[in-house]
Amino acid sequence: MIFILGLIPVAGVIISLIPLSIIAFKLGGIIKIIYILGMVIILHAIEAYFLNPKLMSIKTKLPVFFTFAVLLLAEHFLGVWGLLFGIPLFLFILDLLDVEEGFD
Repeated sequence: MIFILGLIPVAGVIISLIPLSIIAFKLGGIIKIIYILGMVIILHAIEAYFLNPKLMSIKTKLPVFFTFAVLLLAEHFLGVWGLLFGIPLFLFILDLLDVEEGFD
């Protein structure tokens, strides 16, 4: 259940924390809930800031820095839609400018 709910962006993490927190409270009280919250925050930070840009850079054959920079700029200027369409838009612009795939 936690794995399936974790696949839902943003809200799935919060929803999956409910059963985790109940189990942690039953096993060890408030201290275990704090441990669980800390662990989930660290894991999702690693996923969001390191793993996702690396996987996207492998798929698009762009350096990780470009992928990360494009995601940051697109989110700043376009919001959530920028996170969805930033990389494809950047690749489209590179294709329009006829930039070769010499990034490797």
